Amino acid sequence: MRLLLRYCILQTRPVFLKHGCGIPDSCCCPSLPGLVKGLVRPASSGGDGDGDGGEGEAGNPEPGRIRSLPRSLWSRRPGQGGPPLRRPPLSPLERVSNLIPRQMLNREVLQLSGQQLVGDDCGHTLQPAPGLRLPSTAGQVSFQTGDLVLAEFRRRHRLEMQKMLLLVPGGEVHSNWGMLAHQQILGHLPGQIFRTSTGSELVLRRPTLEEFVLLMKRGPAISYPKDATTMLMMMDIGDGDSVLESGSGSGAMTLFLSRAVGPSGHVYSFEVRKDHHERAKTNYQCWRNAYEVARGKEWPNNVDFINKDIVLANDDIQGTMFDAISLDMRSPQLALPAIHVHLKQGGVCAVYLANITQVIDLLEGIRSAGLPLACEKILEVVHRDWFVAPAVRKDGSTAPRVEPQRNVDDLADEEENDTAQDHGEEDDTKSFCTVPYVARPHHEQVSHTAFLTKLRKLKPALQ
Repeated sequence: MRLLLRYCILQTRPVFLKHGCGIPDSCCCPSLPGLVKGLVRPASSGGDGDGDGGEGEAGNPEPGRIRSLPRSLWSRRPGQGGPPLRRPPLSPLERVSNLIPRQMLNREVLQLSGQQLVGDDCGHTLQPAPGLRLPSTAGQVSFQTGDLVLAEFRRRHRLEMQKMLLLVPGGEVHSNWGMLAHQQILGHLPGQIFRTSTGSELVLRRPTLEEFVLLMKRGPAISYPKDATTMLMMMDIGDGDSVLESGSGSGAMTLFLSRAVGPSGHVYSFEVRKDHHERAKTNYQCWRNAYEVARGKEWPNNVDFINKDIVLANDDIQGTMFDAISLDMRSPQLALPAIHVHLKQGGVCAVYLANITQVIDLLEGIRSAGLPLACEKILEVVHRDWFVAPAVRKDGSTAPRVEPQRNVDDLADEEENDTAQDHGEEDDTKSFCTVPYVARPHHEQVSHTAFLTKLRKLKPALQ
């Protein structure tokens, strides 16, 4: 009761105290109902609010006179004393941001408007405004040392340059469109545009497995992704399967097999040439290292590279049964008699051959040797890339849209259409857009690469 007698009310309409720092009243001082905002000041006397002195314990105050607040209650706040802070005025950015829907604000504006001063002099630090959720970058990994980066330069919607590089300290990206230091790339998220020394714009991002296979260093020709994915569908392999591969080459098909079988599966890859064997191992390890840097987890180490002719590899695979076999070699009919016994009943052997005459020799070899393998399918995978982009002149401006030519037979219906419009019917012949597009097959195509043969192991009929 003595505490309540220390305050006075100048107006009959109660106004609750609200601090400008935005902190609830219970945080800085006790709830003071009935006080008028801005009309309470510290007491000039040395009393500390216990009723021993000051300007009286009770009684009606004089008109226009403000009853003093005890200094001990004024400075009662967590951490330190002092008068409460006044609310800082809104900045122009905050005032404009309040008028625009949050969905239309970009990330930088949200970050700037989200950092508001919340009672810094009261012992509080800068924190986002209540109820404001900033965009999260969780799960996004910026470029680091050891990352694989794909640099692309496009001009008029056409890909002019595509280069894959490994980020190293002090490295540089050199091209016909200027130089870019690796130090400028480190710390940024992928999918951004960087300017080179000549002002050209490069798009930097991480390569996919398909792009890595096409741009990695090669020894022999690779199995193109369009063929590799088709062979995976032929063999129908999945997590936990065991696969035998002959012809490691540059390691393209080995990488696709490694991802298909997963951590619980295994791939045995044989290569007769030493240089091809080393190239395949190097490319495989390069992708594993870059995958660990970008994803934060290890690519499964599920491939055994063996530098030996598969015809002489009976000791290395003795007692092992495989779910599928992938062959990429010159004369697979010479290796099938030695390895078909290690293929599970009903399993598939996918053969990658460059010429159709090799397919004929393969089928003749299977027939003459009497192997329990049935040819189910022989196919050639053909992809056609298309170019679709707005029509642009040589000076970079957009070409005007040409109105479609009218047929002579439609001229007879012109009067009828005009009559329909006069009756209030809408004209539905307006063009969808005003920008013309060019749609045609791309001038650079990957045509023939290989013939894929699907062989299935079957058990002969009982006599």
